[in-house]
Amino acid sequence: MVKLRRSTGRGEYSRSLGQVGRFVLSHKALVAGVWVAVAVVLAVLFPQLETVVRQQSVDPIPKGVPSFQALDRMGEAFDEKGAKTTVFVAMEDPAGLTEPARQRYDDLVVRLRADRDDVQAVRDLLADPITARQALSEDGKAWYLPVGVSGSLGGPTAAHAVESIRETAAEVFTGTSTTVHVTGPTATFSDQIVTAEKDLVVITIATVVLIAIILLIVYRSVFTALLPLLVIGISLAVARGVMSALGELGMPVSQFTVAFMTVILLGAGVDYSVFVISRYHERLRQGAAASDALIDATATIGRVILASASTVALAFLAMVFGQLSVFATLGPACAVAILIGFLATVTLLPPVLLWAARWGWGAPRKDLTRRYWNRIAVLVVRRPAPLLAVSLVGLTILSVTALGIQITYDDRDGQPTTTDSNEGYALLNRHFPQDITIAEFVVVDSPTDLRTTNGLADLDQMAARIAQIPGVTRVVGVTRPTGAKLEQAQLSWQNGQIGDRVAGSVGEGQARKGDLEQLRSGADQLADGLEQLDIQIRTNLTPLAGILNQVTTIGAEIGQYQPLLQTLTAAAPQLDQAAQNAPQLAALAEQSSAAIATITSVLPLLDNSALCTQLPQCSTLRQQARDLAALRDSGFFTQITTLSTQLAQMDTPLTAVTNQLNATVATLETTLGTIGAQDLPTKLAQLQTGVSQLAAGSRTLAEGVSALVDSNLQQLAGMATLAAQLQTTARETRGSDSATGFYLPKDAFADQQFADVARQFISPDGHTVRYAVQTSFDPYSADAMRLASTIATVANDAKPNTTLTDSTVSVAGFPAINADLQRLLTNDFRLLALATLAIVGIILIILLRSLVAPIYLLGTVVLNYTAALGIGVLIFQHILHTDIAWPVPLLAFIVLVAVGADYNMLLVSRLREESHHNVRVGVLRTVTNTGSVITSAGLIFAASMFGLIAGSIGIMTQVGLIIGVGLLIDTFIVRTIVVPAIATLLGNASWWPQKPTTPPTQRRHRPHPAKQT
Repeated sequence: MVKLRRSTGRGEYSRSLGQVGRFVLSHKALVAGVWVAVAVVLAVLFPQLETVVRQQSVDPIPKGVPSFQALDRMGEAFDEKGAKTTVFVAMEDPAGLTEPARQRYDDLVVRLRADRDDVQAVRDLLADPITARQALSEDGKAWYLPVGVSGSLGGPTAAHAVESIRETAAEVFTGTSTTVHVTGPTATFSDQIVTAEKDLVVITIATVVLIAIILLIVYRSVFTALLPLLVIGISLAVARGVMSALGELGMPVSQFTVAFMTVILLGAGVDYSVFVISRYHERLRQGAAASDALIDATATIGRVILASASTVALAFLAMVFGQLSVFATLGPACAVAILIGFLATVTLLPPVLLWAARWGWGAPRKDLTRRYWNRIAVLVVRRPAPLLAVSLVGLTILSVTALGIQITYDDRDGQPTTTDSNEGYALLNRHFPQDITIAEFVVVDSPTDLRTTNGLADLDQMAARIAQIPGVTRVVGVTRPTGAKLEQAQLSWQNGQIGDRVAGSVGEGQARKGDLEQLRSGADQLADGLEQLDIQIRTNLTPLAGILNQVTTIGAEIGQYQPLLQTLTAAAPQLDQAAQNAPQLAALAEQSSAAIATITSVLPLLDNSALCTQLPQCSTLRQQARDLAALRDSGFFTQITTLSTQLAQMDTPLTAVTNQLNATVATLETTLGTIGAQDLPTKLAQLQTGVSQLAAGSRTLAEGVSALVDSNLQQLAGMATLAAQLQTTARETRGSDSATGFYLPKDAFADQQFADVARQFISPDGHTVRYAVQTSFDPYSADAMRLASTIATVANDAKPNTTLTDSTVSVAGFPAINADLQRLLTNDFRLLALATLAIVGIILIILLRSLVAPIYLLGTVVLNYTAALGIGVLIFQHILHTDIAWPVPLLAFIVLVAVGADYNMLLVSRLREESHHNVRVGVLRTVTNTGSVITSAGLIFAASMFGLIAGSIGIMTQVGLIIGVGLLIDTFIVRTIVVPAIATLLGNASWWPQKPTTPPTQRRHRPHPAKQT
């Protein structure tokens, strides 16, 4: 018997895994048959995994986020079903919307409305003249049709509906010059699923080819290179069947599950196979039999593989706690794949290797890289500090670059431009404002009807505040249908109208100013004439009274009164002249009444004007106008007219009367006896009193008319000033949201034209109002997300002390959805990153029974992640000018930390075994012995991730490149230089609180496959 030298680097022996190795080698056919049978049975019982993904794919964002709730409330209030899953059928024709094209369009509307399974609502905007301008481009060559589809955003039902609508639209416009595409966010998600499914074959082939090339280079044997691929092929079939079964049972899956699970299983599974084959070859070189070498490899390296597989699987499994489905669905699938890959490595690979050994295949070749790794190890041991410093500086510089990362939430950029949805976006952008299909709304839900004067004013005030936010270009709603405040509802416009009418009345009054002066002159003339008559009567008729008193006794003296009679005769012409002026006085009275009526016509406008109440001049003018109206209504001018009429109706002039009086006096002597019994003195006194009263009243009238004329002139001047103020206010505040005010009566909704516009923005019950917000930002950009948050804050700040106090204000639209996505992503990153670090740290502590080594191992994998992310930023942002897709940083973190720790476990566990005498010697031996296998494993896993670059989905491409680069950095810098250098510098402190001891297998002699006879 020849006893082989025991290697100090054989690893700690696991009895359980050793027993597993013996069992599978003793039952090779059974084990292989079970694997193949399981793969076949699962393939027969359950559909293809891609089919399950299409049927069971879940929403990318939880339904309960505020932005989705706002969309639901808005859709329900406005009876717009499918608000969250609206797609847009975009049509374009060089000839425009001709009659044949319109007929095809109408046919499409009818057919879509008949599809009750896939279509929830069809908004025929072209059928309404008010909305037709929105749906038809200015050049008339493009138009679109919004369609609400069944299902949820990113779900299988919605994806099926999108495909159904595309088929219908293609059938309707077949054979015409009209180009038609179905686009919108829902269509984008659907295209992403289809594209990812198509990419899977390309990704798988590229990954397998890359891994095969690396394995051929490592083993320089076609068969040895094919063995891991054969095992992984079977395990991949089983993993797909298991995931298909779990998906059928309700486990959530997504469009990324298949591709990512495939590359993870290929990378990790082949790595595990390489570890086992490496230990197997090492034992063969020591002279062990093939079966003993396989059992020893399974029992020793299998323990490290189990720990690393558990680490990666648990890290992936922790993703189930993520709120975003891209993580919650991806993690469990990858965990299942890792575990199946581990089981295949320790159960299926050993029998295959043993079969190959019987044919002389799979034998180890000379390690051509051992001298290279020995030189690297010597260099690290001799100069650990400089190498560590240079490495850390380089990694830190790359990590700083990662601080400039720009995250994108635009799934359109993550898929080819040739997808139907992206072509639809391009069509619409050629003819419409950019991103017209991605609308953003401010939604106000109130417990009361907002269709009131105060409610509409408060809504417009809120809209005005939103419109003033930097980045907001237009706010369209019930109070501003064109994006600007409703002109007729502006107080400035209303003031201008009042000012114009007052100015018109002033003009009319100024035109009648001459009539007022004529009225004043006529009244004065009448008063002067009556006063003169009164004086003449009192002067000239006083002697007559004495004569009449003595009429019975002076009959003989009557001739003495002839001079008095002559005086009366001389005054008669003046009295006749006064009577002739009576018609002119009546006309002036009527003109005054008409002028007062003109002035008082503006009283209602002044009474309803809030501005008039605040101006003292206007209030005084309004009171004076009321006084004039009261004077007119009391009949004052009517009485003047009546008096003038009576004077004008005197049939006999006073001259004739005096002439008759002369004749009468002539006969008085003969008739005096008959009139002696009459009381003529009393009657003459009554005549004098009446003429005096008439003269006094005439003077009062003249003074009143003069005061009236002055008052009218003052009112005209005041009205002119008020009109100028109102017009100036309207002119100076025109175009200002803050100074124009808002007043819209509730009965405005009775106007059919206004009601037709308002129904787009206010619900039938008046409790929900929405404003469409247009911005200058890309709706998928971070600026748009920040703006959505700002809009919500400003809108809510406008609520206190208004009719909106008890209202709920929210923002609906893709910027708001992406803001929720960003918030959920931040929460998931914080949770899952901490969970990953905790899982990896705990397993490292258990495996290494140390606290110091796990700390710096975790630090190095995190630094490796940030450096890889920095390279990704350099490549994608600065070279390719593409932002990093939102799932990439977290996916890269979990994979790089978990897989990096996986490799570190192999490295440090071997270092612990080799360092029971001296750490520097242990580092030298570890790097020399494991350099080739760990490098091969790193290259293989990196190749599997680089295989994702062959696809066309941006997320997969970026994940593949960043993780692949990170694995290369981890392979050639972190595990080759940084970790060994740190271990060298720390020495035995790495194993604190314990010290490395001689492995149990060297302290206790027991039968072991290492012995050979």
